[in-house]
Amino acid sequence: MSEAPQDMARELRHALDPVSFAVERLGFQPDPWQSRVLRSPTNRILLNCTRQAGKTSITAILALHTAMYRPRSLILLFSKAQRQSSELLAKIQGHINTMDRPPVLVKEAATEIKLKNASRVVSLPGDGDSIRGYSAPNLIVEDEAAFVSDDLYEAFLPMLATSNGRLVLMSTPNGKRGHFYAAWSSMSAKWQRESVTADQVPRISREYLDDMRSEYGPWKFQQEFYCKFVEADDQFFSDEAIERAFRASVPLLPLSF
Repeated sequence: MSEAPQDMARELRHALDPVSFAVERLGFQPDPWQSRVLRSPTNRILLNCTRQAGKTSITAILALHTAMYRPRSLILLFSKAQRQSSELLAKIQGHINTMDRPPVLVKEAATEIKLKNASRVVSLPGDGDSIRGYSAPNLIVEDEAAFVSDDLYEAFLPMLATSNGRLVLMSTPNGKRGHFYAAWSSMSAKWQRESVTADQVPRISREYLDDMRSEYGPWKFQQEFYCKFVEADDQFFSDEAIERAFRASVPLLPLSF
């Protein structure tokens, strides 16, 4: 009889504090920046992170926590390709399969899970047609956001208008272009920005970084492991100039033969 109040107190603590949920329920010890993300009060988060920093792990926990403690919630996972967004969903499923007292699932598929509390987590590819039929999500996670088209980003933004939902963009940089770079480089205070470079991740050794520096070359290495928005050293035109040249507002030159 005495355990019931303790269970209720623990459940309330986990509902109110995603970090306690991660540690006690999933056995996951978050890094300081991951704790900031889990406890963030903001609805707009940018994760500019090196490879293997743990951005997929922490967004999977955030999505699972939202699904469990906000009944009837809708969580959408986007990426450039279905395979990538499905991998994020698989990460969530992995947490469910190994956690203490997992939620009851009424649907479990490669692209969607549905909890008994009517919450849904859906993985989608990065094309505009994929978002049809979905509305008012509580959370959108865009994986490898620097590589996802701006058209998709502009298509799903209005979906958040009525739900006041949360948006998380996570990626390594991909040059000075696209909505991920625009959001990161803007002065807007609505975004919480987290930058995690390789030397800040204790799981990445100095020897590995030295090896990758020689493999990637200087500019690519800075982009992949030190979160720099850079352009190739031998690139004649800037990314911005190339992007402007292909806009519809730029008139085509007449051709004569």
